[in-house]
Amino acid sequence: MRNILLLSLLVSGCAFTPVADLRVSKEANHYQRDLTECRSLAEDASGAFDRLYGTYSYKKMVMKCLGGRGHSILNDI
Repeated sequence: MRNILLLSLLVSGCAFTPVADLRVSKEANHYQRDLTECRSLAEDASGAFDRLYGTYSYKKMVMKCLGGRGHSILNDI
């Protein structure tokens, strides 16, 4: 039971999905790859609390990373 709870908390932290305007993004063909890499980098850089609950700093890091890679993010914090 404890493992199920822990797994559900970890999955819920990954539920954040930035909305990108791919028509104006410079590298629209690479958006999914960039999103996966930016999430991984943000998870490495953020604390355990941020990863579990998808807090402000995790989201901000993901969006900053995507913006740095030339993607236009609409739901910017």
